[in-house]
Amino acid sequence: MATSKRKVSISLDEDLVVALEAQHESLSSQVNEAVRIEFTRRRRQVLLDEMLEEFERSEGPADEALVDKYMTLLA
Repeated sequence: MATSKRKVSISLDEDLVVALEAQHESLSSQVNEAVRIEFTRRRRQVLLDEMLEEFERSEGPADEALVDKYMTLLA
């Protein structure tokens, strides 16, 4: 099923436009995909924050030393 499109006007930094145009793909499709990915990332972050708040309500605050350890491992 095709998703309906709505034409909008946006301003982008020149270096981003140059990089996007170099991909030889539709500028609109690239921007649409990037916005969708970012929207999904933000939504996931909100849900993770809510999950962490619920966990801390039921289990107490996280051990900051343990958080630091895993942040270092995942960096």
